[in-house]
Amino acid sequence: MPYISKLQGCNLFDGLSVDEIETFRSAATLISHPAGSSIMTDGEHGSTLLVLITGTVTISKKLTLLGGDENDIKDKTFATLDAEEKPFFGEMAMFLDDSKRTATVTASTACEVVVFEKESFLKSCKDRPKIGYQVMQNISRRLATNLDRESKNVLKLTTAFSLVLEE
Repeated sequence: MPYISKLQGCNLFDGLSVDEIETFRSAATLISHPAGSSIMTDGEHGSTLLVLITGTVTISKKLTLLGGDENDIKDKTFATLDAEEKPFFGEMAMFLDDSKRTATVTASTACEVVVFEKESFLKSCKDRPKIGYQVMQNISRRLATNLDRESKNVLKLTTAFSLVLEE
C-alpha cells in the first residue's frame, strides 16, 4: 500500500512520521473516482473519513430557497479542494452515531481518496494511544476552527437579518 506514504503532509496526521501513519494501514482503503462522480452526498449516512490524495473535488450544499416548495432547491458550491493540500473530510462521522453528511463532495477531476472506516480507524487510535491522541487532537483542531468560523458567520447573518428587519 504505497499510498500510505502519500498521507504524510495531511493535517490529519500532523506530528506523525510515515511509520506512525502506518498504524492506520488496516483502516485504510484507496478508492478512485472518475470526474463528475459523487464521493459523498449531503444528508446520506456516513461512517468514513476521507483524505484526497490526487485530483480536485468540490464541496457543495443543497439550499432550499425561501418561499419555494420542497422541489425549489439549489446547489451552492462552498469550496474547491486540491490534492496538493491533502485535505480530509467526513471527520464528524468519526464521533457521531448515525452521522449524516453535511455536504456533497463531487470529483471535479479524476481523483483518489484514502477512505478510513470508523471502527477500524478508532481501533487503530486505541491500540496506539500516543498516535491516536495526536490524530484526535488534529481532528479537534479542525472541528474547533470550523465551529469558530461558523459562529462568526451566524453572527454576520444575524446582524444582517436584524438590520433588514429594522427597515
